[in-house]
Amino acid sequence: MGTLDVRAVRSAVVLGLGRSGVAAAVLLRRRLGVAVTAVDDRPPADLGDLAEVRAAGVTLLLGSDAGLPDAAELLVKSPGVPGEHPLVREARRRGLPVWSEVELAFRFLDNPVIGITGTNGKTTTTELTGAMVRAGGLDCAVAGNVGHALARLPEEVGPRTIVVAELSSFQLEDIEAFRADVGVLLNVTEDHLDRHSTLDLYTEAKLRLFENQDAGCVAVLNADDERVRALTVPGLGRRAWFAGVAADDRAVPANESASAAGPRMAGVDGGTLWIDAALVSASTGAAGAWPEGRRLPLCRLSDLALKGDHNVHNSLAAAVAAVAVGVPPDAVADTLRSFPGVRHRLQVVATIDGVTYVNDSKATNVDAACKALTAYNGPVQLILGGSLKGALFDELARATEGRVERVLLIGQAAVPLEEAFARRAAAAPATATPYTVLPDLAAAVTDAAAAARPGSVVLLSPACASFDQYRNYEERGEHFIELVEELRSRETDAP
Repeated sequence: MGTLDVRAVRSAVVLGLGRSGVAAAVLLRRRLGVAVTAVDDRPPADLGDLAEVRAAGVTLLLGSDAGLPDAAELLVKSPGVPGEHPLVREARRRGLPVWSEVELAFRFLDNPVIGITGTNGKTTTTELTGAMVRAGGLDCAVAGNVGHALARLPEEVGPRTIVVAELSSFQLEDIEAFRADVGVLLNVTEDHLDRHSTLDLYTEAKLRLFENQDAGCVAVLNADDERVRALTVPGLGRRAWFAGVAADDRAVPANESASAAGPRMAGVDGGTLWIDAALVSASTGAAGAWPEGRRLPLCRLSDLALKGDHNVHNSLAAAVAAVAVGVPPDAVADTLRSFPGVRHRLQVVATIDGVTYVNDSKATNVDAACKALTAYNGPVQLILGGSLKGALFDELARATEGRVERVLLIGQAAVPLEEAFARRAAAAPATATPYTVLPDLAAAVTDAAAAARPGSVVLLSPACASFDQYRNYEERGEHFIELVEELRSRETDAP
């Protein structure tokens, strides 16, 4: 597997002590018993509980002591550490392999892997796919960017467990041998340009998911996404295209070679989601080739538990991935009708006096916020803002028109957001969305609640990261939930 046998390593370094870094350091110590040094240039007071890594016998170099030991033979990099970090550059200068935590975990896993990436919808599709696998009676572990580090799994799962992994560009940019038996690319839009600098480099990181696939693997691809259709997807995985509500029988993109191309294997016809019967045959080993075959209906669009146009794509992608690893179509269909959704992703927190409060804190980029708006038809009070990621907001300002009653702008991004909405107001004063700048989320929720009326939606869908005021999007979402619960309490206590 690759150029380095991890079992031959005598001294390894883990850079970054978040969830992934801690898991990687502990895995190396427990499986190999070699010298492991964990390095983080943040001071100890800014780190979480390190008792587990200390107990495992990991050497710690923290704060001003951070450095790359002379004996190091491998550097495992946490997702949050950029490639330009001085210690990463030093490792590459020395010729050391630099792996992501995902790559390290893969070296100790002999499990079927479904890997899911894309700019938006990863968490929902990952959790939905995991629910389908479990509904099909198969052992399943959901991990990766979804919150549970992949490096935990070698100590937790048996060899028959199907691993469903949400994979970010940060995790994929430093793989070497990692291979997903089923790889899913949902979409590609601008995101993380503060890290990758260009859309092309960001896309290249995403596409690494497919580069090690062989002919026995499956590449699940969104035919409705313009950028995905234009890509040359690496690897030898058999293509399984899906398309949603706006698609006809799209031809396979011209850039796909005949050996790699494949027909559309899932879609929507007459308001019903369907999947190609050939997928079912192939997953049981009954079919060698994948000709387009009979369409098996799954469920009506109106019966999908997840709402919004984007969730049609997420549902189709999950269905293809699940059926490709042997999940019966009936179990897939049942899950599509019943899946409750993911916390912080279009999560309905409460309805108070006829006003629905929705937590979409996971929408950390412009495209995610635009897609969230497709789930609602009534008047929306939209809360936007947070920390900047290099994106522009003019498209978002246009997308709110006719869908949003008023926008409330908060956080570090409030100034560029205000500028974008002001430009739109100057260009199209009759249709531009009104906006208000407020100091923080608490002020925005209070203001939105005062302005909303029965039938309205107060939607937190920030289109920005959270790091200006919160540790992560989860903390921001939890704060929104707390603020809504305070509104409910005040309403309950009112005479």
